[in-house]
Amino acid sequence: MGAVVNIPIPNISAIVPEILATALACFLLIFDLFVPKEKKSIVGIAALIGCIVVGVVTFGYINKHVVTFSGMFVLDSFSVILKELFLLCDIIVILISLKYLEMEGVSLGEYYALLVFATVGMMVMASANDLIMVYLGLETMALSVYALVGFIKLSEKSTEAALKYLLMGVFISGIFLFGIALVYGVVGSTQLPEVSAYIKEHGLKNPVLLMAIILIAAGLGLEIAMVPFHFWAPDVYEGAPTSVTAFISVAPKVAAIAALFRVYIEAFNLMAPYWTTLLWLLAALTMTVGNVTAVLQNNVKRLLAYSSIAHAGYMLLGILAYNQVGLEALAFYFFAYCLMNIGAFAVVIYLKRENIAGDNIEDFRGLAQTHPMLALVMVIFLLSLTGIPPTVGFVGKFLLFSAAVEAGYYWLVAIAVLNSVISLYYYFKIAKVMYMENPEKRVPFAASIPLKVAVFALGIFTVVFGLYPHPLINLAQLSIKSFFG
Repeated sequence: MGAVVNIPIPNISAIVPEILATALACFLLIFDLFVPKEKKSIVGIAALIGCIVVGVVTFGYINKHVVTFSGMFVLDSFSVILKELFLLCDIIVILISLKYLEMEGVSLGEYYALLVFATVGMMVMASANDLIMVYLGLETMALSVYALVGFIKLSEKSTEAALKYLLMGVFISGIFLFGIALVYGVVGSTQLPEVSAYIKEHGLKNPVLLMAIILIAAGLGLEIAMVPFHFWAPDVYEGAPTSVTAFISVAPKVAAIAALFRVYIEAFNLMAPYWTTLLWLLAALTMTVGNVTAVLQNNVKRLLAYSSIAHAGYMLLGILAYNQVGLEALAFYFFAYCLMNIGAFAVVIYLKRENIAGDNIEDFRGLAQTHPMLALVMVIFLLSLTGIPPTVGFVGKFLLFSAAVEAGYYWLVAIAVLNSVISLYYYFKIAKVMYMENPEKRVPFAASIPLKVAVFALGIFTVVFGLYPHPLINLAQLSIKSFFG
């Protein structure tokens, strides 16, 4: 008789958040069949309640550390807090979508199911301890996002944006898979700890692994909107429904940066001298190209798209710092970026009315006279994106820049500070129009109560966490406990 092989039993409890989120998405698809066309917002409310429930259950895993599925999946504080962030993004986006979808004439229940399916992919990426698992999460997320970008089927811009995103995504996905294949060809495994063990045993200068580092960065660089893989972002951000733009500008970017962080720190940690040089160059180019190009934009969605590219460069500073302070700063910035960036897009949705998209700078003309509180909230978001106190964006940038200085990246921090000064100019083109020009006519906005709650709550939290950042700092410290104890 042959030898008995003991196959470890997977710890199913570790993937309960993913199971619940998948069940929620499937439920929304079925529930949608029984909801009348004119009442599809009920599906959104069900999705909102479901995301809150999944978030509460997920938080129960905050202090656990489980490695399961033959080492491919890890549940730790870092992944749990990221999952909470993704669910928070879902909740905010659902709030700003309920009325907006009706105004666009695409109030369909599958929209909310796609949001949750994308979140499942991001949750898998956050817990991936294997390159194949990263890829599976990435594709699950990407397929859902492609559909969301093209959700307004009768809009040429939306359809074109979805097609561009799909074609670019397929191409970069192949590059990412090629990087995984190179790792497997050398190491014989795609698990991150085993890759690290191989490098420790055989040394650092294997040219195949050096190429794999570049290809993996390219594969995740698309979702990060990192130069030179950023060309899709402005067209996709402009063409997609604004609520979808708010979602993809934050959640997929954070998921990709978190995956890049885990892969580089856990698999290629001993090759840091090589990948830090690569990331230094990419960070400098990304923040510079994003900010300089944003100066030329008159469409707010395109302006925020280039701004999003620049913020990806700032976030790379946290990985580059490669120390506890840097990773805490990166985790903090994830939350700060969520608040201020989704908030800015929510204001664009607020300005949406009949035959006016609300996404041109001219649409903000005289807003301080007609809607002073809304103008004030928008200024708060702009201040935070620039990194000016007393906002959460200032605290986030201060922590990131401090960590980079501590790690010795003085020139890169100087470039980042200069870029922040450039961003002040183009952000305040919007403020200038709001406060220094007169409105052409007073057109009422069709903002719903959920949208108003989301906009003003985000504005309040942007200031509150700027003045009192300790709750978010504590969360950030807790999230990296798995790596630094």
